[in-house]
Amino acid sequence: MLEFEPGLMIWTVVSFGLLVLLLYKAALPPILALLAQREKMIADSIELTMKNEKRSEELAAEYREKLNQINQKADRMIDESKKDGEKLKNEILERAEKQAELIALRASQDIARERDKIFAEVRRSTAELVALAAGKVLRKTISPADNRRLIEESLTQARP
Repeated sequence: MLEFEPGLMIWTVVSFGLLVLLLYKAALPPILALLAQREKMIADSIELTMKNEKRSEELAAEYREKLNQINQKADRMIDESKKDGEKLKNEILERAEKQAELIALRASQDIARERDKIFAEVRRSTAELVALAAGKVLRKTISPADNRRLIEESLTQARP
């Protein structure tokens, strides 16, 4: 059973006190130094992490700004390309219209020349027929000079 022994209790308290004093003097300073060092290391890590986070945010902001600038530049280039394409299209259309007008003018001139040739041929043929008919009516031959003069007079009178 348990018995109360005052001597044992005193020596236990004294031993415990000496152990606490010994630990306080010998073990506590290195433990506190380790804790202080660990606390400083954690604080430094937190500070470094905060700096890195701030730097990351700054870099992200810079990259977003650069990306916006690149997008704006790309938009400007696209707009310029569209304008250049539109300008080139208009130039090509203008040239095509000019060529079409030139071709139409040439065709019109060619048609006018052919019409004049046909009218000249018809006049010549008509004049010859008129001369032949006049010769048969008059029953005499007409000289080529007289023939020409009569034709010219007939054509002049026939024109409005």
